[in-house]
Amino acid sequence: MAGLDLNHQNIDMPTLQHIPLWVLGLFIGLVALGWLQTRTRQVRKLQLLGAKVALTAVTLFSVVQLWWPTPWLAIALISWALTSLFVSWALSQSAAPTGASYNPVTQRFTLPGSWMPLALFMAIFACKFVVGMLSAVAPEHIRRLPAAIGISALYGLLSGIVIARVWRLLKLQ
Repeated sequence: MAGLDLNHQNIDMPTLQHIPLWVLGLFIGLVALGWLQTRTRQVRKLQLLGAKVALTAVTLFSVVQLWWPTPWLAIALISWALTSLFVSWALSQSAAPTGASYNPVTQRFTLPGSWMPLALFMAIFACKFVVGMLSAVAPEHIRRLPAAIGISALYGLLSGIVIARVWRLLKLQ
């Protein structure tokens, strides 16, 4: 965001004290959930899809929530959707992760442990946190067209990565 100068903003300890306690709980929960996914595990298709749909819904909801009261909502949604579709298509062209498999008898996927889910959780959390802070301390900067396009594209990028991972795994069936 060119021209964004927060030097005059007062982002100090009193500002940080206004962060709800549930945000810390969410952060800890996401770290724990991501850490669990560093181990090889077996999951059903519904489990596989559920978490990915939830993460994609979070990013889409973030776009709608942020630009609902602005004239940029449609453009933000297009930015999110196009980025998400392109990234998910491009990344899904590769093979499933090494060690991933599907057992038709048990109808479960074996997923190798990976730090990628934790990285994605933290990236989505960080984006929402930073955008939330900017919305609170500098709403005049966040409510502009370039921000709507850029932030929505970033959320679309994260959604695309999540969707591509599922897409690649579903090809194992």
